[in-house]
Amino acid sequence: MPITFEVKETDLMGRIGTLKVGGKSIETPCLVPVIHPVLRDIPLAKYTEMGFGALMTNSFITYKRRREEALEKGLHKMLDYDGVIMTDSGGYQVLQYGQVDMTPSVIAEFQAAVGSDLAVTLDRPTGYSLSEEYARETMKVSLDGARETIKKFGNSATTWVGPIQGGLFDPLVRASTKALLKAGFEVLALGSPVEMMDNYLFGDLVRMIVAARRVMPYSVPLHLFGAGHPLTLPLSVALGCDTFDSASYVLFARRGRYMTERGTLILEEMTYLPCSCPTCNSTTKTDLVLMERRERVNKLSLHNLYLLRQDVLRCKEAISEGRLWDLVEERAAAHPRVMTAFVEMAKNSEWLAGGTPFLKERGLLMRSEVDEARPELAMARDHLGPIMKRRSTGAILVVPESDGPLSRSALYQQALRLMKRVPGRDVYKVHRQLGPFPAELEFVYPFTQTVSDGEVTRKQVRDAVRQLRKMGYASVVVCEKRRPETARPAS
Repeated sequence: MPITFEVKETDLMGRIGTLKVGGKSIETPCLVPVIHPVLRDIPLAKYTEMGFGALMTNSFITYKRRREEALEKGLHKMLDYDGVIMTDSGGYQVLQYGQVDMTPSVIAEFQAAVGSDLAVTLDRPTGYSLSEEYARETMKVSLDGARETIKKFGNSATTWVGPIQGGLFDPLVRASTKALLKAGFEVLALGSPVEMMDNYLFGDLVRMIVAARRVMPYSVPLHLFGAGHPLTLPLSVALGCDTFDSASYVLFARRGRYMTERGTLILEEMTYLPCSCPTCNSTTKTDLVLMERRERVNKLSLHNLYLLRQDVLRCKEAISEGRLWDLVEERAAAHPRVMTAFVEMAKNSEWLAGGTPFLKERGLLMRSEVDEARPELAMARDHLGPIMKRRSTGAILVVPESDGPLSRSALYQQALRLMKRVPGRDVYKVHRQLGPFPAELEFVYPFTQTVSDGEVTRKQVRDAVRQLRKMGYASVVVCEKRRPETARPAS
């Protein structure tokens, strides 16, 4: 079934959009909680109450344990849920348990018959394998299954999701992505990130997402399997992932793990519950520890789910405000491995600029050297190049005292007096990240709208003077705070 995907707001490669499938709509970025088709830690009505517009369940387990009921009632009636239902193929379970009678056509026919809205074709996960030969094999098996499915069942009411494999090997990830698009898939899903996230290999995760997303059309939604880690949601959104499934909220709860924005904590080692969700407001850490296990898992699962939902909402608000980079950076400060991933993301500044608005209502916060790679600055440099033209024989370079406008600066008044004495000079201002720029542009984003700590360095001043000299100015006069009583020619 054809889908539509309307993008409303963007920042970096993150986008707020409306994905319509099977007559139903979900807003992206969208977390898709994974539910077990048999076991229940949280009542299904709770997901609807919390505002989740989509759920995922496992088609292989459903096929093995509730096949007749699912075929008779359909998934939506069986689960008593009228939102979007996405089904995983069960590729991991097939691989783990060696289910030889399961084929791409068998599981696809079942997924279509039970009315799955979004269905992943049977794949073989690459995982975190260091063997390129194995990665190539899993990619080929997954791709063959995807082609078989789309050929036989492409006209069904189900929208088929193509699973990208290839793991650590970027060329294989790109080849898998391109082949799935060529086969006609309108939604893709990136496989094998779970082992990377479980082992905090977030830099590898960034490289894998970028390898897939960069060769995809902007209009194609990308799903990220198993992406319910509180440290990585903003990062994944920033790289262009639109939907995420996660069973982590339950799996962590069963192990006594309490999710926070800065990672997960062991419940028994905690003193307080640092959260104001309904679960944490109605109990204490001691009460949770002393509860019967099933009740404790239920309450921890609910807390973890509230935390993940809140994270998605934070990402949406950050996109709307144009502060998605800031949110990723704040999360990166929580763990060195996330900082490594943030640095890896920054290497793709030029590509990230494709989804970043050129003008924003809020200034840029420069907090670290990594921020030098912000797409907003890269775009400003590109636009500044053609504007940097000499209009007279001399230039005045004003070294600002702060990030504020020149009109409020005593140095600018000094420059104006100098221009009266020696007319025919172009006035420039030094920006810590962008170098010299015409003073007329100071109210154009982001020249004055960049907030950073510290002053322009001597090296930055010398570099700015050299740049102006190369433009052909016979003289460059520097006005700076260090010598406020005079304006001296640059050496």
